[in-house]
Amino acid sequence: MSSEPVVLDEIIHQSVRLRIITLLVSQPDSARIAYRFIQRTLDLTGGNLTIHLRKLRDAGYVTITKEFRDEKPSTWVQATPAGRQAFADYLANLKRVLGGVAFRTGGST
Repeated sequence: MSSEPVVLDEIIHQSVRLRIITLLVSQPDSARIAYRFIQRTLDLTGGNLTIHLRKLRDAGYVTITKEFRDEKPSTWVQATPAGRQAFADYLANLKRVLGGVAFRTGGST
């Protein structure tokens, strides 16, 4: 194992953002997900979701598109290639962190 410390991406590591990016990267590359779908699926308030999406957008991990359909606003979110790569790197680093951990599941020793 490398002596270099493993660093987890703090943008992704935060629990709400991890749930958001996991949902987004589980879709095909070209898929956009409706803001409201993310909000309902992850049971988040609008303000909470907006704050976390801004962090992900500012890091270059998602794009946010606003459009009007039948004069009604719609907001769409999509993982960027950089976001997909950051998520893959995060998972690889998490596996490295957990690789040396021995789990015990109760019982006597």
